[in-house]
Amino acid sequence: MTTEEFPIRVVARRTGLSPHVIRAWERRYKVLEPRRSGTNRRVYSGADVEKLNLLQAAIASGQSISRVAHLSLEELRSMVATTRAASPPSGKSRFVEACLSAVQNMDARELESELARANLALGHVGLTQKVIGPLLDRIGELWRSGDLPVAHEHMASSVIRSTLGAMREGFDLPESAAGIVVTTPTGQLHEFGALLAGNAAASEGWRVTYLGPNLPAAEIAGAAKATGATVVALSVIYPPNDPHLSVELKNLRRLLGSDVALIIGGRAARSYGSVMEEIGAMHIEDLSTFRSQLERLRGTRSV
Repeated sequence: MTTEEFPIRVVARRTGLSPHVIRAWERRYKVLEPRRSGTNRRVYSGADVEKLNLLQAAIASGQSISRVAHLSLEELRSMVATTRAASPPSGKSRFVEACLSAVQNMDARELESELARANLALGHVGLTQKVIGPLLDRIGELWRSGDLPVAHEHMASSVIRSTLGAMREGFDLPESAAGIVVTTPTGQLHEFGALLAGNAAASEGWRVTYLGPNLPAAEIAGAAKATGATVVALSVIYPPNDPHLSVELKNLRRLLGSDVALIIGGRAARSYGSVMEEIGAMHIEDLSTFRSQLERLRGTRSV
């Protein structure tokens, strides 16, 4: 296999499309004709990866896969460029607005359908960063202002939690993949930051052990040891001034030892900058930075 050819698992990570969707588009719409390796495995070129990303962009603009599947790479480039020029980003994804409308109408089934459509159009990465993240922010704003009833917020949380869990398990990574434990420490009850981080790690090819929220240091360290994880990622959302959290983070570093990398992100993480510096934890601002850190760690650690 040349340096310009990739197995389907790598293509899935680079496009955010699941292997199932890639194969379905090949079978139903003949969008690609991957070469077969000496071991009869599909291998894809850089042009194939570009075409899949362009197809996603076309679908996100309102086209159907059946209408754009036959287009050449050049035709897709032209279509996407024209669409982007005619419709500059407004800052509000139509998927976010559609999902928010479903939440306000207390329509769980429609919310599930909109998230599924966004996943097909944007891929896993686009869904989490361009739809679910902004949607959670909007829901939080409406809930805090009293414009969204608690029951609606709970319904949305349940659907989003289920969607993210199903996505994470759908990556089907081998046991030999690099291991990461994702959770929130004691006192941190908001888990969506951790859920998004877990999905981001899985899409990058890491074997994720997701522990849920509010775990003491000893439990987190025990899980890392039991699973052979080389990285622990924590989400810290609220409060920004918990003195007990600083103690927990120091205990966690002591229990993990120096061989396990510690990554901390979330809205309140910056407030604990001094303790993060003291224990050698990496602070990340967003999922894009998180992905970059994971890629760097993959190259520097025996994973």
